[in-house]
Formats: sequence, C-alpha cells, structure tokens
Amino acid sequence: MGPDIDTGDLVRRAAQHLLTADIDRLIDASVDRTLAAEPGYTSGPVTRADLRFQMDRTFRLALMRIAGIAIPDTLSRSAFDVGQVRARQGIPLAAVLHSFRIDLKTLWDALNAESRQLDSETRAAFLDRSSSMVWDSVEANTEEVVRGYNVAQGSLDDIRSAAFEQLLIGKADDRAAVHSAARALDLPVTGRYYCLIGAFPIPRPELVDQSERLLEAAGISFFFSWYTEELRALLLVPAGDGIPSDGILSHLDALGVDHVCSVVDAHGLADVPRAISLARTTVAGRAAPGVRHIRRDWIRAVAAGNTEVSAAIHSAVFRPLDALTKYERAAVVEAVGDLVAHGGSIADVAARIYRHRNTVRKRLRDFAELTGFDVARTQDLAITAIAFAVEEKCGSAPPEQK
Repeated sequence: MGPDIDTGDLVRRAAQHLLTADIDRLIDASVDRTLAAEPGYTSGPVTRADLRFQMDRTFRLALMRIAGIAIPDTLSRSAFDVGQVRARQGIPLAAVLHSFRIDLKTLWDALNAESRQLDSETRAAFLDRSSSMVWDSVEANTEEVVRGYNVAQGSLDDIRSAAFEQLLIGKADDRAAVHSAARALDLPVTGRYYCLIGAFPIPRPELVDQSERLLEAAGISFFFSWYTEELRALLLVPAGDGIPSDGILSHLDALGVDHVCSVVDAHGLADVPRAISLARTTVAGRAAPGVRHIRRDWIRAVAAGNTEVSAAIHSAVFRPLDALTKYERAAVVEAVGDLVAHGGSIADVAARIYRHRNTVRKRLRDFAELTGFDVARTQDLAITAIAFAVEEKCGSAPPEQK
C-alpha cells in the first residue's frame, strides 16, 4: 500500500458508491434476512412494505455517516423515528436491535465486496478501517433507535395509565372510557378479567417484572400500574377457564411473598372499577401476605366493607370472653377459631388441635353461653367468622389463625 493512500477515503468512496448504485439491493437483502431471522417481524403488525420503508431511511443514514455526506433534515431523525414506531407497534426492543445487527452485517458484507479489487495490503487496511467506520455508524443509529423507543414507551405508559385511571373513575356505562381503555391497554372490551390490588408501601418493580415474564410465557394478556401505595393489575382470563384458577394466579406468587394481594373477577372492562374497588376493600381486611382470590376471603371483605358494623360484631363476640382467664380465653378461641377457619365436625376440630372431643365440645358450649352465639347455627357461625376476621386483622389472633 502506497504511503499516499488514505484508507478512510477509500471507505468513504465505497460507501458513496453503495449509496448511489447498490442501495436497493442492500435494503432488499437486509429485509429478507430480517424476516428470516427475527420472529418479532414475521407475525406482528410490521408489513414488508413498512420494514423496507424504515430500513431504506436508516440504511441511507448509516451510509451517509460512513461517506461523510451531510445528512438532510428528512433523514436526520430516521433512526429515532423507527424506534418510536416500533415501540408503538409493540415490537420488543430486542427484536428491533436484532434487526439493526442484521443491517450491520449487510453493510459489512457489501463493503467487503467493494474491496475485492484492491491489492492484499490495501484491502487489509481497508477492511480494518471500514469495520470501525461501519460499527460507529450503525452504533449511532442504534443509540438513536433506543432513545426513540424509550421515549415512545414512556409516552405509551403514560397513555395507558391515563386511560386506566379514566376507566376507574368513570361509570360502568361510560362507553367512551371503556373503549379508550381497551385501545390503550390493547385489551378486549368483553371477556373475563382478574383484577388485582396489592398493598405495596414500597414499589417493587422487580417483582412485577418476574410476574410479567411468567404471564407472557403463558400467553396471558395483562396490565400493571402503581398508584400511591398499591399495585393494580388486570389479567385477561383465557376463554373456557371456569372457577378462579390457582394456575393463573401462581404466576403472581412473587408478589405475595411479603405483600397482601387480592384478586376479584370482572366481567368485561366496564366491570373493572367495581372489581378493583372490591379487591381494595378485601386487601384492607386481610393481614397475612399472599395472592388470593376473593373466593377465599369473602368474610374478610365483608368485615372490611363496613368497619362500624364489623367492630360492633367483634365486640359482641370477643368482649364477653374477657370474663375468662387468659388460659381459658386462649383455649376457647383456639377451638372456635379452628371451626371458623376449617369447618367440619367436633371430631375434626379435636383432631386438628390435638384435644379430646369432649374438651372441644365444652369449649364450644362455653363460647355459646358467654357470647350467645352458637356456632352450630349457620347465622351465628357467620357472625363469629366476621368477628374472627376482625381479630385476625388486629393481629391478636393466635398464630394458627393468621
């Protein structure tokens, strides 16, 4: 290679040649490679025409950068724009970045072909210089596409959150709010939903990320949002799923390790405000952490729904027990609490708490005499259950009741 040869200039001239004489072939080749290698572009909203249009712009931008040509205003934002477009189309960022790596390979192969007529020494220098210039150019495009994607994603999150808020404060017959939420959240107006409220004094986005990955793998559509000290979520229940599915809720286990989370069914998006409100009430009535459907917490929801009434019920059931010694009170609460929590016969209770059946029978009789509530009667059992739910929430129930 002669001392007067500028390999950088050789690369720039090769890029200019590609830009003027071979751009269409390069774009078509990269489109074909992308569609063959990246599933994110083959089964979603991106058409071949859309992919080619955007790739034409970003290819020209990359080659102009390599060639040192002044970039016109019409192309200066092309990488940023494609990032925004793909975010709004819901294409994963990883798929977008993969397509840009394919562009990098296509450009490198094209410049490699341009250097074949050079002598071996010059060609080696050309390839070394072109590799860094192509990398710098495509890396600049990549940085801009990521920035555009993140800006759009942030805007989309704001739009989704605003639509969800409007849905919650609207009325059930507010068709505009319901359909706006459906469009923004990409969820159907009809269908069955699980609506979740979780008590999170400190937001834990890493736990949500873990749940989202499991839901995505299971093919379940969802939406999560934070509001003050609570986490809110919608899960679209697959058609045909009958009673509340622990299988679906198991994807949310990470949320319930240290947090109280309640799930309520909603029948369509218009029913979501009611379900969210009920879930919030149920969370207020619970003490133990975990993700649980309201089917397991109706008593706690009732207890939390009217604090004045539930406090009066608690007083009617527990205040008479103050006449007992500490040991006697604990013994009566143990027997009655087990029956409330697990049901069954006196023999069942006796087996669970390791007491003789006559002992259990006496404790239940003492409870009835003191309080006037006979747990053998359905109504009295329900009232007692509400009282125990309040006692549990207060944190003074024995460990087996918490």
